[in-house]
Amino acid sequence: MGGDPWRRAAWPAGEPAFAFACFVLWGAAALSAGWVGAWLGLGGAAIGLGLAVFLRDPAGTWALLRPGLRPALLGAAAGGAMAGATYLVYPVLVRLLPFLAGDAARLYEVIRTPAQPVAVLVLVPVILGEELVWRGAVQSACARRLGPAGGVALAAGAYAAVLVPLGSPALVLAALLCGLCWGTLRATTGSLVPPLVAHLVWDVLVLLWLPLDAG
Repeated sequence: MGGDPWRRAAWPAGEPAFAFACFVLWGAAALSAGWVGAWLGLGGAAIGLGLAVFLRDPAGTWALLRPGLRPALLGAAAGGAMAGATYLVYPVLVRLLPFLAGDAARLYEVIRTPAQPVAVLVLVPVILGEELVWRGAVQSACARRLGPAGGVALAAGAYAAVLVPLGSPALVLAALLCGLCWGTLRATTGSLVPPLVAHLVWDVLVLLWLPLDAG
């Protein structure tokens, strides 16, 4: 069969039941983060569930991850633009909602737990897993019922909702807005490469190299 394998009706990882299971398990991982830590809880969920998505259809997954210069450049440009927008919007939000500054500072304390080189290495499989699950299986299942635009919106909402147990409004807001951007890249290109690269660029810039609390 031709076309985008994530839209094929028979593609296992796009089944609503499987996508819902991913949502529930990710939420459970978020609940456990208070005991095991965010890196282990959410990072482990991303890698484990991403592997589960891959194992349900290795060929279809590889097709969506097929490398190419144009999708990689698109993702890099989108990730850079998202980071730039974050640096511009964050000071405005902090003036309107001062509690976000303290919330962001607490998030950065968690993010800086491992050394930066280690964090960069760990982010690669974690982000790959996140994209396979959220822009892959979950968005595919949502798009079956609601169409491409509805799939982007619902998947982004679910991506943010599972992080609510962590008690960080800044993280939930970032997940929602970034999820909409990455989901749009997935929906408009038919590939996971652009959102994957954009996600990696944004995380490395905003979370590690040029953090929002640097000033």
